[in-house]
Amino acid sequence: MYVLFNPSVVLAETVESDEVMDIFIGTLEVDDKKVILNRCDGGSNIYILKDAEWSDEKAVFNFLSKEKDMKKPIYAEVVGAYRGDGNKNILLVDSISDVTERKSCHLSDLL
Repeated sequence: MYVLFNPSVVLAETVESDEVMDIFIGTLEVDDKKVILNRCDGGSNIYILKDAEWSDEKAVFNFLSKEKDMKKPIYAEVVGAYRGDGNKNILLVDSISDVTERKSCHLSDLL
């Protein structure tokens, strides 16, 4: 189940670690069994999503179990902590909310 939260409440109530959390908005896709967020920020920032150890929600795992039946593109808001791993951008995910099928926030999809 995905629930829409007020972002300030999410950050205040779910952080159980020393991680710095942020909200990342974009579209989700699966590539080689990895959930990828293509961020809606005007650039081409792409993040590999991984469930955060401190989160009981296991949002990435839950999304993977439902994704194949969803209509693309899939818009979502991800709350997580950024990790750089060499040339890869990784988000340790606390939650995924406002998951919406057939919605994109990318200008290229509107043209």
